[in-house]
Amino acid sequence: MEKQVTFEYTLTVKLCIDTIAGFLRRVDVEPRPVIADILTEFERTVGQFPLGCQICPELLKIGCARYREFNHAEGYRVLYSVDGTLVTAHAVLSHRQDIQQLLFKRLIMV
Repeated sequence: MEKQVTFEYTLTVKLCIDTIAGFLRRVDVEPRPVIADILTEFERTVGQFPLGCQICPELLKIGCARYREFNHAEGYRVLYSVDGTLVTAHAVLSHRQDIQQLLFKRLIMV
């Protein structure tokens, strides 16, 4: 019998999505379908095999091997962790966004 995976999204994901949506609006792209596709693909792919995506190489370089990275076909990535059947999405980034910059920005917002 297959285990049911539960997904949760952090506040940082919401902030990331707001940033991406703002950028898409500035270039005259409707953000809802883009964001919906990212999250749908993430849940479909990771829901089948949560440990199937690579450990995030950028974070591994600084000694953090807890977070995995789902890469979307359109160049977005979702950083997530797995704890049993719980998958927690921590950030959604465009391929150009720097993880360390996001972490610093998030740190000063707290």
